[in-house]
Amino acid sequence: MIQSLLIQSRNMKPKCVLVLISPAQQTRLNGIARYARQHAWTLILESELSRPPLGWHGDGAIVMMKKDARKLAAFVRKLRDADIPVVNVSGQFTGGHIPTVCGDDPLIGRLAAEHFAERKFTNAAWFSSYWGRIQQLRFSAFAEHYLSFSKKSPSPLRFVWSEHAQSKTGRGWSDLSRWLGERISEAPKPLGVFSYSDYDASRVMAICRERGFDVPDEVAVLGVDNNPIICENQVTPISSVNHNQERIGYAGAALLSRLMDGGSAPENPILIPPQGITLRRSTNTVAVKNPQLRAAMAFIERHISEPIGAPQLAESVGISRLKLDRLFARELGVSVGREILRQRLAQAKLILRNSDTPLAGVARLTGFCNAAYLANVFRREMGLTPGAWRKIEAQKTEDGTCV
Repeated sequence: MIQSLLIQSRNMKPKCVLVLISPAQQTRLNGIARYARQHAWTLILESELSRPPLGWHGDGAIVMMKKDARKLAAFVRKLRDADIPVVNVSGQFTGGHIPTVCGDDPLIGRLAAEHFAERKFTNAAWFSSYWGRIQQLRFSAFAEHYLSFSKKSPSPLRFVWSEHAQSKTGRGWSDLSRWLGERISEAPKPLGVFSYSDYDASRVMAICRERGFDVPDEVAVLGVDNNPIICENQVTPISSVNHNQERIGYAGAALLSRLMDGGSAPENPILIPPQGITLRRSTNTVAVKNPQLRAAMAFIERHISEPIGAPQLAESVGISRLKLDRLFARELGVSVGREILRQRLAQAKLILRNSDTPLAGVARLTGFCNAAYLANVFRREMGLTPGAWRKIEAQKTEDGTCV
């Protein structure tokens, strides 16, 4: 049987797939290329076309559709009229009945809201250079969930450069720097800024440096895409939502394979969830104005793996235990012990989601006595065991969600 399958495989014509994606989308291309290698595809890579490459007689195409890309839309119609399957791997445009695999942008917005709410930010803002479908989805979810997580907070501010620049003559860096710098200066602090992408986050970071704002204590900055070249090559490294773009490319190629084999297209876009948030210095803080409370919170963060409690915190800050308890109750509305537990659980979830560290190791890194104690506390607080929670998070990452 194995021999017959090998003979059948050799006799099958290799699939030739046209990929119309900008080289800037390298991570997405990596996912497509990985699937192609596994299935012996021939890939033809182009960044922009209005007609098939000379001599191309392909089996399918993967494209990144844009709302106003008329030439690309016309080209896709020609391919489909010729019964050549096409898959879109962009969330910018999901119409035209083209099978689509894209990121779960509302979930990205929700993660950002949760991230700032966990860090006690009562003031938040959005920044993007442009405004479109993806920006609208992320901002709407960010605003909705931020208000649900931080019930006493005002609605997030919304800074969109293109809306301002369209009505102004100046559109250079100095104009953007002046405009956004003024908006950030006027906003209440501490301020958490959720940016559409790492590129936009880096712009916020540069303007904060120009204006002398401390990142993250005055302005915390969160990006999207987790591009290490951008995020890690900053004076203050940028925290970022891991958009899981490679998985989008891989899942798009898998969908195209199904269509080329005669399978049916999904009725709705396949949404690939993000892989959580990669925490770096730009948001690694808690938004508190009181310097003694800020010092206490920083002490918890530095010593999260150690057996610390209220006495150690009070000593580190230089105030009495009673004053420390009152400070936490007045400023945060929780006890010292509850805040330590919150930070331990947040760190435990981060490790569980992004690594295969055994539970005993997670307990050791987050200050729980042992794996059993961590499991009991986790189940009480989250309603799931650490193992079950980790499996659910891994499943979200592995196969995406059809909505």
